[in-house]
Amino acid sequence: MRRAKPARLVLCVFAMAGAAAVGVGSQAVAAGDPAAKAEAIAAFQKLNTVPSYRIKWTSPEGVGVAEIVQPDKRHFTGKGDKGSVEIFQIGADRAIRYDVPGMPSGWRCGKSQTISTYFDIDKMRSDTTVEAVRKPDTVIDGMPVHVYANANSGEELYVGAQTGLPRRYYSSDKRVTADFYDYGAPITITPPPCG
Repeated sequence: MRRAKPARLVLCVFAMAGAAAVGVGSQAVAAGDPAAKAEAIAAFQKLNTVPSYRIKWTSPEGVGVAEIVQPDKRHFTGKGDKGSVEIFQIGADRAIRYDVPGMPSGWRCGKSQTISTYFDIDKMRSDTTVEAVRKPDTVIDGMPVHVYANANSGEELYVGAQTGLPRRYYSSDKRVTADFYDYGAPITITPPPCG
């Protein structure tokens, strides 16, 4: 499993968070529904105010769970057919452990150049590669959701109709599903000892 797996969702959600994608220019926003894009962004803006939550990724390459405690605590575990990874980030302190053939064992600890931010609202607003559209509402696990799609890609975002929070992200191109849950749950993130 590649380290970039958690970052991939961060960077590809509606291609709004600054993904390296082929842009179609500023006409894409004009061609889409600016209100739909604003509503999708508002869901992530609201998520950034929730004290804690979890995200579960599933893809053909494996599964992973991220635990987020605002403002700056992150814990990610992922497992795939090539091994597993666990990452802690508390502020600028980062600890990573791989269980992958050929990789060193044990924790590797250090400082990160940047503090982890899962959803950068400013980048989402300025991204011109998104042609956001509304699709018919649906239900996920008994929860009514609004559905937003990027007409330029196979990405969809499902937002709780009653909560206004992201519930699911799906990319048919990347074959990735990310489910958001445990909003406000008591999550404790304790990093490993690093020497």
